[in-house]
Amino acid sequence: MGYSGDIMHDMAQKELKRHYPTSEGWSIAGESTKFGENEIFSLNRRGMRRQSAIVGIVFDREMTPDFIAALTGNKASSIRGLILPQGVDTSNLPGGVKIGFMRAFRYEGNDLLWLKKPVTTTVTAAVSKA
Repeated sequence: MGYSGDIMHDMAQKELKRHYPTSEGWSIAGESTKFGENEIFSLNRRGMRRQSAIVGIVFDREMTPDFIAALTGNKASSIRGLILPQGVDTSNLPGGVKIGFMRAFRYEGNDLLWLKKPVTTTVTAAVSKA
């Protein structure tokens, strides 16, 4: 049986690529900085003008002051972003941070839920066509 942190890291990478796609020129620059299950990534985009971004992937309901400082401390980056599970309160986040929500995770109360695609069977599909 694998370590759940591996799965969370894989999901973080997928969400990051969904919000900052390689088709738009984004690439991960170096290693991520980990804060428990949360991570901060540095991204670069080349094109007509060069851009850089610092993006945090957060699985916790609340972020630590160390995490916020690491996210907002790098003044060289033109974009600062957070990718959060659905249902997280973003009212206390610093201004100027681009917020994106994950498709795969949502908070209901204090529980983090992994949202899976609904399974459709041939019976369900046949009933929905009627």
